[in-house]
Amino acid sequence: MIAGSHVVMWIAHQPPGNDACRFAVTSRSLLIEGSCTGEATTRYRVRAERSGITRRARIYSRLGEHLIERDKSGRWEMDGREVPEVAGALDIDLGFTPATNTLPIRRLGLAIGEAADVTAAWFDPADRRLKPLRQRYERIDADHYRYSAADHGFEADLTVDKFGAVTHYPGYWDTAG
Repeated sequence: MIAGSHVVMWIAHQPPGNDACRFAVTSRSLLIEGSCTGEATTRYRVRAERSGITRRARIYSRLGEHLIERDKSGRWEMDGREVPEVAGALDIDLGFTPATNTLPIRRLGLAIGEAADVTAAWFDPADRRLKPLRQRYERIDADHYRYSAADHGFEADLTVDKFGAVTHYPGYWDTAG
């Protein structure tokens, strides 16, 4: 597992904008901090265990601030209210950034040809609610994963860097430069 800091800048295609993100790995945790622009500027901060299991996410935008927390038993709260629909999920998926795809990609450690099904606690930017999102990650080769969310009829082949951060998310994000 790569330690230290990793920075990514994405260009968003839908809606047009950008997302600047820093991943910091310490001996105990993985921290993701970013700011994206598009329809609105949104700042986010995610703290996970070093293994990638989410502990807390904060979202700040002109539409409000949200605090999402997962306790060690797998219970999730958003803004102090329990969200039982996502109980047991290990990952947060912030629907407005590709940064959080890094959490299951790193946590699962899939070998080429392996696949895994997960359910993420998905922050849906359309209604700003936390919902379960069934996902599948299949490692195609060293730099590519097939990502799908069957309940939404969605599938995309993601390109990742050595850190596990998405560099190409077809139709949505590409790294700058």
